Amino acid sequence: MQNPTMTAAEGPPMDNDAEPRPSAQRWTWKNPWVLGWISAVVVVLGVNITMVTLAITTNPGLIRDDYYERGRDVERTIQTRLAEGPQWTIQIDTPADIRAEQASRVRFAAVDKVGQPVGADRVEYFAYRPSDADRDFSLPMTQVGPGLFEAEVTFPLGGIWDTVVSVHHGEDAHSFAARISVGQP
Repeated sequence: MQNPTMTAAEGPPMDNDAEPRPSAQRWTWKNPWVLGWISAVVVVLGVNITMVTLAITTNPGLIRDDYYERGRDVERTIQTRLAEGPQWTIQIDTPADIRAEQASRVRFAAVDKVGQPVGADRVEYFAYRPSDADRDFSLPMTQVGPGLFEAEVTFPLGGIWDTVVSVHHGEDAHSFAARISVGQP
């Protein structure tokens, strides 16, 4: 039992159920605004670390060791093509509804400047995936008529593909490019 006659130095009677007031520091970490900002920073850092890790581990390796020499070869090829161009009229016929993992027939037709069909020793079809060099492939095209060549092509993935038809006639080789979009399977 408490003494009702207490001195001022003793202070008011204390209730045993009363909790001491939390300190300002402990209250700061319970504030929803502080927790929200800390959570946002942690999420942004986590996403950035994930993106950097994915960029490093899924590098398609499009950089070549001999990039300077290949660039010079492209420049020489363009200059040679302009100077010695065959003056052909060409048509690369790719189906409009081409889909990945489905065989499609691609045709190439060429006539010379007087309208005669072009004969060739060898015609090849190259497909390059701009985002993944491991998916590149090539196929020989077979002659099905005068100046008309075709190949049955199956693209492994949908998306953008750069295609090149390379015509070899004796010592000469001429390339014709087209960019196509392949639908998803």
